[in-house]
Amino acid sequence: MADPDEFDAFYKDARDRLLAQTYLLTGDLPAARSAVREAFVVGWHHWAKVNARGEPETEVRPRAWANASRRATTRPWHREKDLDPEVARTLEVLADLDWAPRRMLVACEVARLPLAEASREVGVTVEDGAQHLAVGRAELAAHLGLTTPEEVEAALSAVTAPLVDVRWPRPSILRRAGRRRRRVHTVGGVALACVALVVSGAVVHDADGTATSLARSVDRDAPAEEPALGPVPELAESFTTAQLLPSSEVELLSPDSAWTSTTSDNTGGDGLVLPCQQARYADAEGLAGFVSAHRATTPAGTSLRAFQASELSRDPEAATATLQTWASWFGGCDETRAQLLGTYDVTGVGDAALAFTVRVGGPPQSVVTAAIARTGDITTVVVSDAASTESDAREPIVDLLASAVDRVCETEAGGACSGSPALEPRLPVPTGDAPTLLEPVDLPPVPGIDLPWSGTRAATPEQNPAATVCDRAGFTDGFTDPTTRTFVIPDAGLPATFGLAQTSGRLSDQQVADGFVGTIADRLATCVEQDLVTSADVIGSGEYESGRMIVWDLEVRVDEDDTVRVLMGVARAGNLVTQVGFVPAGDADLDDDTFVALVQRARERLLIADPAG
Repeated sequence: MADPDEFDAFYKDARDRLLAQTYLLTGDLPAARSAVREAFVVGWHHWAKVNARGEPETEVRPRAWANASRRATTRPWHREKDLDPEVARTLEVLADLDWAPRRMLVACEVARLPLAEASREVGVTVEDGAQHLAVGRAELAAHLGLTTPEEVEAALSAVTAPLVDVRWPRPSILRRAGRRRRRVHTVGGVALACVALVVSGAVVHDADGTATSLARSVDRDAPAEEPALGPVPELAESFTTAQLLPSSEVELLSPDSAWTSTTSDNTGGDGLVLPCQQARYADAEGLAGFVSAHRATTPAGTSLRAFQASELSRDPEAATATLQTWASWFGGCDETRAQLLGTYDVTGVGDAALAFTVRVGGPPQSVVTAAIARTGDITTVVVSDAASTESDAREPIVDLLASAVDRVCETEAGGACSGSPALEPRLPVPTGDAPTLLEPVDLPPVPGIDLPWSGTRAATPEQNPAATVCDRAGFTDGFTDPTTRTFVIPDAGLPATFGLAQTSGRLSDQQVADGFVGTIADRLATCVEQDLVTSADVIGSGEYESGRMIVWDLEVRVDEDDTVRVLMGVARAGNLVTQVGFVPAGDADLDDDTFVALVQRARERLLIADPAG
């Protein structure tokens, strides 16, 4: 079993050395710190092997260097106003060196590696390594006016001296991330990838050479132009793409797939990159925002997509509003034929977190799994979009969300980090302007119909369109603010009788509301005797502390020879009641379980409108 004490001691001993080396290689402190952090996460992932070889630093160092070289931006020290001019000059000279001389210089002068070992890590022969080292020393000395080896060493030490004040995450955080990485690594074929939102106009190419970009990640109509985020205060300067999830973590979700990735500040195109996203930024007055997108095709030909969005707000209150906006986008997803499958509280991640599953579009259908968290002033979103509706990406996505939070929680703008993530089902978030009524996102797909549901505006009912000939339920006498709406599927060639209707209202108290439900049940029970229906079967029911629900499958007599199938349900939450009716047309039908679940969702909408119910 891996010994955490040994790893913790190694981490505390080696992290500053590796940070100095990666900073000298790149001049990009955020990228260097992130690179070292990730290298230790991977080190703990493989700690049994790494530690068994006796020199764990020789295992972690190459990964840290490689990570830093991938993430570094071009000459970032130019933006550091308080940087010592001599330090900036040294970084400039190092940046002008070719890659091999720079690495040999850092390996021998800073990491104190013997020439043979340094050459092996750089990937050159000993003879070439010696040549590269001599070039590096000579170039540095010539441009900085140095004359002795001691002066070269002092110049490099001056660059790294201030790094002793860098804050590091606790070892336990890295070990937890390593454990999550191990779990994710074993979940082969889970269709998701976390896309970080980052570089305006960034373009990548698929395996066949076709150019792709964030602007075409999601096909939809472009909204009205929105302003980019305003001037960036000092706090935002440390909020960079290096704090997004690395592509290496995303790619482990399907390691045998060919991935392409893009990052951007999301200022190009229409800004709608993630599924269900409804505006360029959730916080239009935020300080900074980034996105990333990852695409893959598995060897079996299945399409995978994943995304990450991260936004920096001005304070925790604005970040809370940002989280709520993202939640409303997923909870009220406006993608074609989207259906909200589940909403969850996420505990143990950041200051607050939620998760959603949404079935989208088709054919073929896909399942979007999204998780959102706030830590301090930062809101981050992780999303998977899996073409396979059989996969369950909730736990992997929440684990990735925890990793995303841990990358930023200890920054100045951060807040709570992650503990042990857990999912708990909860009520849907409020959406729409009629809180007691269903929304299109609540409605299931109808078999054989590839078009979306469309609902009328909520209105005061002159009569109740959800009532049947049996119950004749009216939402007039004694009701306060009753509302109704109907849903149809336009252009589907269905008869005018097809559709779904709902009416909701509030009565004076719970006892009166329960009596209303009881009256409908009594009328349905005697309806067969009156020969108004040929059958009235209860297909679902439930008793709750705050109310109840009953659902029927009816065969309603039209004339002496014909009947029409009608599904109807009634539910109460507190003193609120709702009735839902559905008339199918041939194969355009809903099975019993699907309709019962829909009536349950209608009751949840009542609870959202009146949580005390």
